Amino acid sequence: MKAEEKNVDFLKEYVDIDGHKNGLFIESVDFNNPVLLFLHGGPGFPQYASIKQSGLTWTDDFTVCYWEQRGTGMSYNASTQGELTLERIVSDILIITNYLMEKFDKRKIYICGYSFGSLLGSIVVSRYPQYFQAYIGVGQFGRHFESNKHTYEFLLETAIKRGDKKAEKDIRSVTFDADFYKNQGYRRILGRYLNKFGGGAVRTGYSNWQGMKDLFTCKQYSWKERFNIPKGIFHSYDSLSESVAKADATLLAPRFDVPVFIIHGVYDYQTSYKEAKRFYEKIEAPSKKFYTFENAAHSPFLEDQERFIQILKTDILSY
Repeated sequence: MKAEEKNVDFLKEYVDIDGHKNGLFIESVDFNNPVLLFLHGGPGFPQYASIKQSGLTWTDDFTVCYWEQRGTGMSYNASTQGELTLERIVSDILIITNYLMEKFDKRKIYICGYSFGSLLGSIVVSRYPQYFQAYIGVGQFGRHFESNKHTYEFLLETAIKRGDKKAEKDIRSVTFDADFYKNQGYRRILGRYLNKFGGGAVRTGYSNWQGMKDLFTCKQYSWKERFNIPKGIFHSYDSLSESVAKADATLLAPRFDVPVFIIHGVYDYQTSYKEAKRFYEKIEAPSKKFYTFENAAHSPFLEDQERFIQILKTDILSY
């Protein structure tokens, strides 16, 4: 039987945290599998729909929990979610972790942080290693300012290399500085050129519209939840962008007492390859490994699924 033909068991649940409902999708071919908590990026951008669309088969080996962070998608409710801060979301992760350990009778779980989720995952695993088998960082967050500086340089260099005078002029019209996260012009050129130039979600064949289409056509969401997704994206960004822009993951998570696996695409200019390497080199861990995906951008686990699954099976599941 091919992997994609296996029956995947599916649960949709809500966990109450301080009177606020947090939504979870949980999937596996066998709920006795090791548990993996997936922390999505954004802030505020759930990845369940795009991962399902890609056909990633990690549910063969793990019970995967896609938790939508406070203020995101299934977990968006303006009247109950309160203030969104990094510390509050880290606290939520601990509660979700303990919920999963109890539900599936596990002493420890795996955690995979993607993009912004890798900042959250780094912090929680560094502080509370006793709950985790290993940390997996995909599109690993380092320093957001420096990463975006690399992004701006990449956009300008690519426009020049392509001889695209219009794009070059457009990019040069934007001043990159410490207030980049508030700069609407910078947000505009990211949206216009990052995926187009091959440094965004994937190297080729993806657009921002595709991401929203995946979310809005995902049948596991109610219609209300689908309409809450864009609200959550905007609100989460407004609430968290400054603290994220000024964050340095190596200062917030300098030491790990569990194995660390960093998986990163060379062409990633959402969380730059240079910054991911710096993070990896600076952190302390009992064992750590960095996997370079030569033909991937921000989503190596979707762009080269065969290699990603092989890493899970041969390296990560041995812990």
